[in-house]
Amino acid sequence: MSQDKQRPVDTVRRSFVLSAGGGLIAAGVGVVPGAARAAAEPWHRDADVLVVGSGAAGFSAALFARESGADVLMLEKGPVAGGTTIRSGGVHYIPNNRFLRAAGIADPREDFLRLAVRMSYPDRYRPEAARFGAGEREYVLLETFYDQAAPTVDRLTELGIVDYLPFIDYDDRPFPDNYAELAENRAPRGRGIVCRPKQQREGRFYYRNGGGVGVDLIELLQAAAVERSIPVLTRHAVAELVQDVAGRVVGVVCEHRGKRLRIGARQGVVFASGGFIHDPQLRACHLLGPVYGGCAAPTNRGDFLRLSGGAGAALGNLQHGWWMEVLLEETLASSDAPTGVWVIPGDSSLSVNLAGERYVNEKNHPGSRPRAHFAWDAVSGDYPQRITLMIWDTRTVQHRGGVMGVQQAGAPLPGHVISGAGWEALATAIAARLEKLAPAIGQVGLSPGFAKQIQATVARYNDFARRGVDDDFQRGAAAADIAWNYFGNLPVLPSDYPNPTMHPLAPQGPYFAALLVAGAIDSKGGPLVDAQAQVLSSEGAPIGGLYGAGNCIASPTGGAYWGGGGTIGPAVVFGQIAGSAAAKAPARVI
Repeated sequence: MSQDKQRPVDTVRRSFVLSAGGGLIAAGVGVVPGAARAAAEPWHRDADVLVVGSGAAGFSAALFARESGADVLMLEKGPVAGGTTIRSGGVHYIPNNRFLRAAGIADPREDFLRLAVRMSYPDRYRPEAARFGAGEREYVLLETFYDQAAPTVDRLTELGIVDYLPFIDYDDRPFPDNYAELAENRAPRGRGIVCRPKQQREGRFYYRNGGGVGVDLIELLQAAAVERSIPVLTRHAVAELVQDVAGRVVGVVCEHRGKRLRIGARQGVVFASGGFIHDPQLRACHLLGPVYGGCAAPTNRGDFLRLSGGAGAALGNLQHGWWMEVLLEETLASSDAPTGVWVIPGDSSLSVNLAGERYVNEKNHPGSRPRAHFAWDAVSGDYPQRITLMIWDTRTVQHRGGVMGVQQAGAPLPGHVISGAGWEALATAIAARLEKLAPAIGQVGLSPGFAKQIQATVARYNDFARRGVDDDFQRGAAAADIAWNYFGNLPVLPSDYPNPTMHPLAPQGPYFAALLVAGAIDSKGGPLVDAQAQVLSSEGAPIGGLYGAGNCIASPTGGAYWGGGGTIGPAVVFGQIAGSAAAKAPARVI
């Protein structure tokens, strides 16, 4: 049926309409006046498969549903397609991919599943136990990811949608996993892949081998959608789910330019609408600790969390995020943080707490290092590392100016950068900045001995840098430390010191600082799904007609960030699974 033609619902069947607030607003059973009238309203549009969201997960769902013969319609809340993917590095984490296979690098199923459980569920990991200690549902999702990952991207290439290149390191080797040193990791490099852009555009970033980033990936996926007559309706915010009397999802109500539109789905609705990082209440309620914002699309405010919860979905993994650090003062202006501090940039730089002590390996990968902000002090009853400091000198300005919060050499200092001619002056300036920010952050201040302690901390760090061994936090010991240090085609730093991530700070100022807090690419919790990407009810049964993929569901990766592409890889794979499954579901009269 034409999507432009209105189609009345079967008036014998009544619909449940569930709002984004989780309330039952039109049950058709007398709970809400006028519910029967709402059920009899016509659909403004309809399709076999409706996809909500237009990032990598959404386009994957839509394209594979279309490949299975379904009539597909996409809804995007924002003004343009692309979701968070369009802002991303575009990497896919894909085990046993064709580049590994071509290189003769084994990445067998059982070995990967063992590793995945070790990374995602370390507290449950038991090498000799069934499923290596993971729960049955979690393990089935990991199995499904491995089984479907390489075939999904290979099929995208076969269809002429996306061709791929290896994701490479600064030295042209395959980029390492974040946990490359684990004994369980039998293929520690090479699981990351990136798209081959249709064309290279002037002024756009590309990887060293010409690989494209998220915006290139979205261009390829969107072009394929256009070629396959898949409409993407932007500025269509889904506000309600429509269910029939059996509880099956048969459509949505969305808001567009002040109008409420009913859009029906004969076979299924796939949500790929992102997480909840930009909803302050949901962040405070669910995440592991204080999180101030992130780099997800600004529309990611937990819509599917509320909608699926209202439909009776079981929820999980809500405490976890795709962590990164962000600049406090940017997030106070907006949770949509423009600067992600993936690692502390430069080699003459370090992180300290407000006592002036190092507290973390500054080059540890972004999925793990930010969790140090969630440390709890049982005596003070607070998070002593809620706000910390990135410290650097003029060498870092010279070699990493403009990178992850460091000011450009010769340019005026941006508002978030604090400076001092020496350590005492820097301490005074930091204390004044914290006092100025007190209305927004509370009474947070430097420890009384900060100026003295920071000098001792820097002296100890400088000694480690000269020797090349970080006795406190093993900075530079892991392959990922070095890889992330140069992520983004950053040049190798000139140095006569043995550890490429460490160089002594200058004996004289000026010195610089910025206030750091925990952030996230996005959250990674939501409704539970099964191996067909069907959303599960609190009783464990699939909710008919409802599917999910990407950051709006309980991530199959648990609490872990496996490596570069750990977000987009599972998103593309489970998007494919959701779209394919929905397209194969029996068509219903709606």
